[in-house]
Amino acid sequence: MADTTPRLNSTPVDPQSDYAPVSWMAITALAVAGIFASLLLSLVLTAFRSNKPLIEIWLFIFPVLGIVVAFAARRHILNSEGTRTGLKLAAWAWWICVVSGLSYAAYFWATEYTVQSDTERQFSAWTENVKKIDPATPNDPALAAAFYQTLPPSQRVAFSASNTTVMQDRFGPDFVTFRQNKLLMMILRNPGQCELTPQGLKQWQQLPGKIECALAATLKTPEGEFPMVIPMEAALEKGKREWQIKAFDGYVQDTPMSMRTPYGWYVEWLDYTGRIACDQFLKTAGAATYVGGIPHYIPDGILAQPIAYEMFHTGTIPKSIENRIVSTAFDRVRLTGVLGLFWPTSPAYVKSMQSGFFVQTPLADGKMAVEANAKEDFLYCWTNIAFERITLSGRSLPNSPDKNTMIRFFPDRVEISVPIELKPARCEPKNSAALGRLVLTMDDKDILAEMSAAREIGLKGTKTDSIPTDLQKKVCPWKVTRIESNLKVIRTASPQAAGAGE
Repeated sequence: MADTTPRLNSTPVDPQSDYAPVSWMAITALAVAGIFASLLLSLVLTAFRSNKPLIEIWLFIFPVLGIVVAFAARRHILNSEGTRTGLKLAAWAWWICVVSGLSYAAYFWATEYTVQSDTERQFSAWTENVKKIDPATPNDPALAAAFYQTLPPSQRVAFSASNTTVMQDRFGPDFVTFRQNKLLMMILRNPGQCELTPQGLKQWQQLPGKIECALAATLKTPEGEFPMVIPMEAALEKGKREWQIKAFDGYVQDTPMSMRTPYGWYVEWLDYTGRIACDQFLKTAGAATYVGGIPHYIPDGILAQPIAYEMFHTGTIPKSIENRIVSTAFDRVRLTGVLGLFWPTSPAYVKSMQSGFFVQTPLADGKMAVEANAKEDFLYCWTNIAFERITLSGRSLPNSPDKNTMIRFFPDRVEISVPIELKPARCEPKNSAALGRLVLTMDDKDILAEMSAAREIGLKGTKTDSIPTDLQKKVCPWKVTRIESNLKVIRTASPQAAGAGE
């Protein structure tokens, strides 16, 4: 009976010879393995000579592809019934890819582990300083040490972590920005009650001469639980990594994953209402009167400034009638002459303008930027506030280093200081101003009691991602207390110029 067993469609074997062609799959597998081995060897030598780690994740494509093709080649040869050869080639390709690939994978993950260990160690050392910072203390050693770690390693060799004065002189705007960082503000509000925990690398990549990465972390305070991202960079030199924690205002991520406690929402409410009150005060003090729809500004503080003081500082004028007083100024002029522009100022207002309402603050090194004429500088700004001599932060300095509010709690009150800018006469017309703070106080006993109870509960309270409805409807009785500034005029680049420089 004839043999009816089907045969593979393959090149027939010469009956006079034992020759069978080599499987093209085996050749392909060995070629891939050879390319991978050659690439890996050359990159290892290059990395060794340049003292850099070999972090090239794309290399894993070759061993994976080689293993798949080698496996397919082996099956193809075994099923060819002797019409194909090359099992040894497929085996060589298999083992080259497996051994080399596993070796590189072990090296790769070991490197990632050491990078993660380095970043977590740097983060822990940094947070130990950060948790001790008091931004209100001149020459604060913890502030200097924490800022020092945000500088590139190449810039640290010229001074030590204790040289606060040198750092402020060389990195003035950056030092101010770091000093007012949102993370530091949260720690300041909750001294001794903050827990910062690293959560592993979020991303990392090797670039020429450096490693860039981002460390994920979690911040737990009585205000809630917040995800964090810490951008870091390591300079590679002679096989060593010199780490820098990059300065970043967004360490604390205010995202839908941020869950605030009732106390945390009270803090957010204070921040929001404080900014609104600050804006209203400055607008009232710089208000314009209108004649025939045309604004007429009063530069000498004879109307709007005393009204703003009486409304927001002493509370003797209800806020509901402010617009009426200002808008009818020129109507009064028609009846009483120029005296209609004047608003009767109290002795308390005059005294406060001379001393008390303005407080000159020292620089970070404890020295005063303006030794004389500080009061005159402030009064010039105050009486010309209608011409934007005192504004919210970011109006005169487009890239202002001071943007965040600072909230401080006391047994009998809460204080919030909102960043502002003052433009004394010596300022240049554009992009120059002195940094300042408008300080507001809230001493309502009922609100303070509610906040104290919420703070005691802390993280044990129910955390939510939206502000409670009853808090949205609550009115915060802020009182403007004083204006603070060191009166040191600084200059920042405009956004267009900063972008062009990049």
